Amino acid sequence: PLESTSDEMHPLGEGCLTTHDVMMHFHPYLTIIVDGEEVDIPANTGIDTETCPEAMHMTHTHDDSGKIHVEGHTVEEVPLEVFFDVWGMHFNESGVMDYRDGTVEMTVDGQISTDYQNHILADGQNIVITFTSN
Repeated sequence: PLESTSDEMHPLGEGCLTTHDVMMHFHPYLTIIVDGEEVDIPANTGIDTETCPEAMHMTHTHDDSGKIHVEGHTVEEVPLEVFFDVWGMHFNESGVMDYRDGTVEMTVDGQISTDYQNHILADGQNIVITFTSN
């Protein structure tokens, strides 16, 4: 397994959902492509972790489709960074996961975005992060 390359946990990543009694529940989709190969985003990321035993983080996956579940007991603006922190992976303009020596491009619904980890998630968004090695 890849080791954690995230820095510190975003505060929203520390909260745990103990019930499905939520005020916010939506699904953006994330695709990560490294040198032309799609990277799997593991099923059950953010579920039953050391931080949230027998519970779920606000951002989590149930399968490896790239569908991110964003749920909360309150309605919040949730940046993409929260998912990467929960996953234990690095992401910003310098690189994604363990990949640093190259170029990072991010699109949201087909449009270039330079918000990177600060991008605010919304329902139905299609987020594509492409890393190209130098």
